[in-house]
Amino acid sequence: MGNNRIFAIGASAGGRTAIQAILKDISPEVNASFLIVVHSSYDMISSFTSYLNKKIQMEVLDAQENMEVKKGKVYVALPNQHMVVIKGKIMNSNGPRENLFRPSIDVLFRSVAVDFGNRCVGILLSGRLNDGTVGLEAIKRCGGETIIQNPETAEFSGMPLTAQKFVDIDYCLELEEVGDIIRKLTDEPLPEEIEIPYTIRREAEIATRIRSQVKTEDFLGEKVPMSCASCGGPLWKIKDTEIERYRCHVGHSFSQESLLMAQNENLEETLWVCLRTLEEKKVLMFKMAENFKNKGSGHISRSYSDKIQEVDEHIDRLRKLMDIRD
Repeated sequence: MGNNRIFAIGASAGGRTAIQAILKDISPEVNASFLIVVHSSYDMISSFTSYLNKKIQMEVLDAQENMEVKKGKVYVALPNQHMVVIKGKIMNSNGPRENLFRPSIDVLFRSVAVDFGNRCVGILLSGRLNDGTVGLEAIKRCGGETIIQNPETAEFSGMPLTAQKFVDIDYCLELEEVGDIIRKLTDEPLPEEIEIPYTIRREAEIATRIRSQVKTEDFLGEKVPMSCASCGGPLWKIKDTEIERYRCHVGHSFSQESLLMAQNENLEETLWVCLRTLEEKKVLMFKMAENFKNKGSGHISRSYSDKIQEVDEHIDRLRKLMDIRD
């Protein structure tokens, strides 16, 4: 295996301009490869690759199946596909979302940590929430090095700030400093090579669906009395990590923050369904009351009118809970 460095870059909100800034002066002759995940909506058309190609010197490519990771090239994850690396080649995976995202920064970082070990450098840039922290931890534990954008000057501080709290970061830099550190690291000897932790290998396999089963989760963590916000299955609290996070046997993975966000979204969706159902029930009972009244069954008609009043009260309470105004 070669000695070129592998730089895995993760970004979310505000990250596209940050990526351009750190790569614009890197020569195609650099002894390194670059793999990038930028959060995007699942139905977004990939345009960042063509944009970045016009702004930097290195060739930028959409990540394609079985592409060999080569020096002086930049590879960008496709929307709605995890980018992972296995034996030096890119694999696009439709595996379970992590922290509500696919592609996920954690999935890429963990993958390159397992595949490249001490040759890997993780760079986490501007973004909300905390995707990327677990991945940086994996890179560090596999012998690689870690870089974050200074949270105080990042457009969105959430991702680098969370990583700074939980991971022993090697470099906390301003954007204009990152390019110099990239060149410095490519000229330095590699860090000491260490054995890849077995638990990180197992988690990396889950993202590619090589491993995804209850037995695997029992090995990785402890079952908790909560359900997966994506599929409803049981959750396991992952051990062997400083970061509080959960995974289901299908493979969906959450930090505490992303799990709470997903639960809130599910709750809101459920409340909307309840409100719609109550409104439809009200309309149906109103029609039934009218029909019985027209047939001379006033007593039955009045009973439905009373029930309509009860439904109205439920609708009013639900609207207040959801802060909906007529």
